[in-house]
Amino acid sequence: MTTPTLDLETTVTHDHPVTETPATIQIDRDEFDASVVRLAFSGQWGTTYVNLTATEAHTVASALEKTATDAANAEATDE
Repeated sequence: MTTPTLDLETTVTHDHPVTETPATIQIDRDEFDASVVRLAFSGQWGTTYVNLTATEAHTVASALEKTATDAANAEATDE
């Protein structure tokens, strides 16, 4: 595993009934194939990896950015 470009400690909701546990989200590049972006979710259950192409990673990043902007705008109107 390469050094993560993002190492975010957060709460992950999983399973039903809904439970929350401390977890981390990491983003890095695959150590054997530098063209692969690896997204990892780690918590008490272990680590789940998602391998993304550059195009898929851009799609995820764009969706996160748009959703974060929408959430910030909604938060601003609530104040």
